[in-house]
Amino acid sequence: MGTQTFLKVLCICGILFHRIGFVTSSDAGVDLVEALLGKYPKYPVRPVKNESTAVVVRHRMTPIQLIDMDEKNQVITLKSWLGQTWTDEYLTWDPTSFGNIRQLQVPISEIWQPDTVLYGSVTAEFQRHFETDAIIDFNGTVTALQPMVLEATCSIDATLFPFDEQRCNFKFASWSYHLGLIDYAADPDSSIDRFTENGEWKVLEMPVSRNEQKYVCCVEKFPDVTYVIHLQRRSMFYVVNIILPSFLACILISVGFYLPSDSGERVSLCVISILSQFVFLTVISDYMPPTAEVVPYLQRYFFITIGMAVLSAFVTAWTLNMHFKGPVCTEPPEYLKSLAFFCLARLACTRVRIREYRKRIKRRRPQVSRAEEIPLGQFVNGTNEKDQLRNSIDLREINTRDAEKQDSDFYDRDPETQQRRLREWREISRIVDRAYFVLYTMLQVGLVVSFLAFIAVKGRYAHEEEENADEDH
Repeated sequence: MGTQTFLKVLCICGILFHRIGFVTSSDAGVDLVEALLGKYPKYPVRPVKNESTAVVVRHRMTPIQLIDMDEKNQVITLKSWLGQTWTDEYLTWDPTSFGNIRQLQVPISEIWQPDTVLYGSVTAEFQRHFETDAIIDFNGTVTALQPMVLEATCSIDATLFPFDEQRCNFKFASWSYHLGLIDYAADPDSSIDRFTENGEWKVLEMPVSRNEQKYVCCVEKFPDVTYVIHLQRRSMFYVVNIILPSFLACILISVGFYLPSDSGERVSLCVISILSQFVFLTVISDYMPPTAEVVPYLQRYFFITIGMAVLSAFVTAWTLNMHFKGPVCTEPPEYLKSLAFFCLARLACTRVRIREYRKRIKRRRPQVSRAEEIPLGQFVNGTNEKDQLRNSIDLREINTRDAEKQDSDFYDRDPETQQRRLREWREISRIVDRAYFVLYTMLQVGLVVSFLAFIAVKGRYAHEEEENADEDH
């Protein structure tokens, strides 16, 4: 009996509440929207009742994903969430009059919003916002949360590629309102906490700053909020796929100098190595912006390796020419024998093998005659003209005999002599090959190691300089 009486009382109260004008929450929301937008200006203007009041817009950007970094065209594509908050003096109400509603969502196209644009945008349309709903609080605070894909210019410095770091600026400001009408403030909630990891780039930080700047169009200053996204390239991909294969291709040249000259593959290895370096250089050029201001160190590295490969081709041609002398060949020059058997043999580690040639060179070295040692003009006083004339004739005869002997040696077709000369030419060729093999391998390894070490030190030094500059600023 008590329960039935309680239910009757509730029903009677509900009827009375409805009759005296109380409405449901849904009806209150409809009435609130009609009340706010009914009195809202038909053509949205700045939402202030005093014209001298500036609308303060608090801007926030949250990067979500790096879609693309086009180094060649210097364009970055970034997916991010944008947030703007401002106060609209025409969108305030008393929550107690509208079912205690304290927050409302309305289409953003129905109210005023700041004409915030991304300076440096490269999109085809001058996109200002997405048609999302704005969140309005009872005190007039409007919050617009808009997901956007930003395409903006980013100045690329590829000097240290692929160990480089880039800084891309995203500058947001009003396009038509100056500082006296709209002021911008950076939202402290801007962060990179929600950023999705990228396989090529790593986001280190995103400092935010508010700036004021004058433009040619107007005398007033325009405020802006600038986000600087600090990116660091993940270089392992380029080391494994470009630098290491390039180094291995260069080592093929060393292998070519270790092969016997009769194999016939040495020139092919040089040509293949040179072509491979050009291929790697072309691949690297696809990542470089077309600028003449700087030349990346990696491109300089490839220029050096190509130059060394071309030099190796000349050395190969020279040694092959010495190895494949004809059946009638001349005597190897003394300076070339001395260079090969006494200097390069130490570098090629073949001193034991060429002992016979070294002894033969020492035995064949001509002895300087007394007449050759003392010039004719320096004879002692008292020598008459006949002695001077006789000495001059003797010296000419000696020189004539030496010249005839050299001519006979040059045209000597004795089989044993020709075989000896041919062996000496081939031995010189082999020594030059081995010496260049050792020298080129050392230079190539030293070049790669010094390049990587230089890039690492240079990058660290540049990073410290930028940090110091930021602290001073």
